[in-house]
Amino acid sequence: MARQRRIDSQQVKDLTDELAVLMKQQSDARMTEVFIRMTAEESAAFDLRAQRISRIHVLLSEHDVKR
Repeated sequence: MARQRRIDSQQVKDLTDELAVLMKQQSDARMTEVFIRMTAEESAAFDLRAQRISRIHVLLSEHDVKR
């Protein structure tokens, strides 16, 4: 198993800030989807954000375990 490098407090802050932005974008996209169907490009962007959100959650949860 590959050893994960420890993330520092600035990286935690950056990831947390990025997560907040991505979550807001996802929320806005969902609200808009109620009235206007997503284009293929918007849907792809939504999926990419969802993947990044998942990855950030993993990174932050691994950091929390290492404390």
